[in-house]
Amino acid sequence: MSGRGFLLGAAAAAAGLMLVPGVAAAVARAGRPVMRAAMKTGATAYDEFRKAGAEAYEHFEDMAAEVRAEMSGTPEEAATAEDTAHAAPDAAPGPDRA
Repeated sequence: MSGRGFLLGAAAAAAGLMLVPGVAAAVARAGRPVMRAAMKTGATAYDEFRKAGAEAYEHFEDMAAEVRAEMSGTPEEAATAEDTAHAAPDAAPGPDRA
């Protein structure tokens, strides 16, 4: 059965259920908790994706600022900045690195 046929059948079944007054109310009552759970999940996912997007944007802005700083300096300063960026985070800069 194709996806289109399934959707058509599901829509027809839903329409048939809505024609019976008692069944429509029962379906609405039963569907409410499911809909609330789906909305909560969607809101949580939205918040998490928004936070992840903000972090990615911040990292991109930091890299862009580093590139601008490297481009505005002399080639020697750019090489020093690149060496510093690739150094281990816990390594202290030595006397040859300013």
